[in-house]
Parts: sequence; C-alpha cells; structure tokens
Amino acid sequence: MHRKESIRLEILTQCYGYRPHSRSAEMIVSLARREGEVKDLIANEVEVESDYCVGKQWLEVESFELSQGVKRWKITAAGVDFLERMGWV
Repeated sequence: MHRKESIRLEILTQCYGYRPHSRSAEMIVSLARREGEVKDLIANEVEVESDYCVGKQWLEVESFELSQGVKRWKITAAGVDFLERMGWV
C-alpha cells in the first residue's frame, strides 16, 4: 500500500473509531502515533489527505465557532461503507 493510501486509511479508521465526534489533524496525528499504523504521520499530511476524503464524501468538515480556522473531520455513512466494503472494520 502506498503512503497516501495508508494515511487515508489511518484518517478514516481514527474517525471511525471515535464517531460520532469529529477530529482535528492534531488529534488524528496523536491517535495515529499512539495506536495507529502510520507512526510518523504529520498534520500537513492529514490535512491534504482529509481533503481528498472529503471529495470522495468519506469525511465531512465540521466547523466550530470557538475554533474557526481549525478543520475537524467526521466520518460519513459513505466512509463507513467504504471501510466495511474493503474489510478494514
């Protein structure tokens, strides 16, 4: 599996495991380092690959008034279906 695919899977599985709550890039990085597969993940990679997942409708962006400018992602039904179809959850 290529790095981009591994990062996307990491993002989706971290969001899946903590649904229905959303996660910021920093939260996803912290969780990945602690319990994930991509131990050297950085926030910039999360942001880029999360945007890809939003385009695929696997994630949606949540915004909060208190933390404007900080993206937080939440897995969608399509994202859950994708993980299940691939046998990753």
